[in-house]
Amino acid sequence: MPSEPKVLQFNDCAYVAGTMVNAARRAGIEWDYLPPQQVRPMGPAPRNPLLAKARFAPFLARRAAKLWSTDVVHVHYGTSARLIRATGMPRRPYALTLHGSDIRSQWKDPRFHDEIQRAVDGASHVFYANTDNVHDATAARADAEFLPSFVDVPNLPSWKPASAPKVLFISRWDDDKGVKRQVQLAEQLARALAGKAELVGLNWGPGAQEAERMGVRLLEKMPRAQYHAALSEAWVGVGQASEYFSTSEFEALTIGLPVAALGSRLPRPDDGTVPPVMEGNVSDVVEQVLAALADPQAATARLGGRDWALPRYDAAAYIPKLAALYKGMAG
Repeated sequence: MPSEPKVLQFNDCAYVAGTMVNAARRAGIEWDYLPPQQVRPMGPAPRNPLLAKARFAPFLARRAAKLWSTDVVHVHYGTSARLIRATGMPRRPYALTLHGSDIRSQWKDPRFHDEIQRAVDGASHVFYANTDNVHDATAARADAEFLPSFVDVPNLPSWKPASAPKVLFISRWDDDKGVKRQVQLAEQLARALAGKAELVGLNWGPGAQEAERMGVRLLEKMPRAQYHAALSEAWVGVGQASEYFSTSEFEALTIGLPVAALGSRLPRPDDGTVPPVMEGNVSDVVEQVLAALADPQAATARLGGRDWALPRYDAAAYIPKLAALYKGMAG
């Protein structure tokens, strides 16, 4: 076995695996990467059952070829583990990151529970990426370990607020992000910001059209670099209305954007800290957003979001630990 094993990052969520690969490369370590669109077919299946089955052939061949040339696999998302254990695939030790909905909801769903649990049981090491998953992840696997959603810091732009005031809803509009509360906040913000600042968000998720009716200008889904540019030009960001943040919020904090969010966030399992953002109920958040718009530079300096996020979410800090883990798995 070589001193540095050949590692495959398999599948991805919120580009966390791609960020790990980029950070490893900057550290002089090459890890292979199979993104979601190369793992399984995307889009609806053909109605013809033979065509539906045939479209999997190149994906099966690609997976097998990658696994034959790999010593260790890091699987991202619970339902992806079965793809590397399918008939005809060479068996390789794997680490598994539970990225959210797999352990938050699918593990509790009788339709998926056994599959997720088999993936967890078969892994050499299990990580979970969200602070709200600690109890479920450790119930499924007692030694499951927190590994945050990484941010690709060198590829993020600097914060340069646009000339016109803009408040940006950071996440998509769906249940996992607290969409009902977000829409309520959008309505109140639209009233409070009328004539003072533009309110924008992504045209993504089942609640997007309702948000638009409340006064949010929707931006069409865009490439990551373009989205990061939009983050960097906002005056204030609004994070998801849940107990946890996701990659986009951590990117916003790392860029330097002052962030507000309804409710409060759960502490990190490792150091007990929480994201330093403007929190509270709808009235609290609206009031704080208005105050931040008066002087966004002072708001971000007071909150210290970038200083908090950088040592905790920059992927580079975790590469040595992961490299050591993979080497132990290969050995």
